[in-house]
Amino acid sequence: MAKSSDWMPGPRTEILAMYHNWISYLTAELRTAWGIPPDQFTELGTLYGNAEALLQKATDEAGRTHVITVECQGAFAALSAKMRFFRDRYFKLPPLTEGDWAGLGFRPRDTHPTPAPPPDGVPAASLSYPGGPHALTAHLGPLAGTRELDPASDYGYAVYLGIMPPGGATLEQAASDKHYLMKPPADGKGLQHYRFTRRRKEKLLFDAEDAGMTAYVCCRYENQKGQAGQWGPVGSAIIP
Repeated sequence: MAKSSDWMPGPRTEILAMYHNWISYLTAELRTAWGIPPDQFTELGTLYGNAEALLQKATDEAGRTHVITVECQGAFAALSAKMRFFRDRYFKLPPLTEGDWAGLGFRPRDTHPTPAPPPDGVPAASLSYPGGPHALTAHLGPLAGTRELDPASDYGYAVYLGIMPPGGATLEQAASDKHYLMKPPADGKGLQHYRFTRRRKEKLLFDAEDAGMTAYVCCRYENQKGQAGQWGPVGSAIIP
């Protein structure tokens, strides 16, 4: 399970989406300015293509095999490792600006040296159907009846997500890379960190194989230093 301070998404579809965000932002001019060698950029694209192709095979029930499942896990581990390498080696401030940092999809850096109070607000998360296949929309905001938010402490939302098959996951499903849930969660402790966001709406994308399962979402506030507040209530919906 990813730590709440980790920037790498948990779901595979979100890892692929982050790659696409990077590629659309990383112009040839920026790659040169930031010292990204062409062969490293090409290797990142190759690892992405391999992971995407294997994910399509792994989510096809007719053609999925144990070998494909294992190969898919390895492909995403390799892609994630290369993306972490890119962030650690090439994404430095400077030469990146704060705008570049946000454009790549990372949490804003703490530019306030003064201590930030820990969050003491309580958020709520609910799910709705946006109309797309295998997708839900998470709605985030303060829990009804709670106090007015403090922007310094209740800076953004740390969102956590989990998926439970009908009747609960088997031991094998629970031990898989998706960590399917064996029972409904009481709070966010048993869920995987999904992302940090300051938006009130987040579109959640799922694999085709997850259709008919129940998605659970929970969030808590974080301040600009990554300190987390208390859990809000858990929201749920059936994945279309």
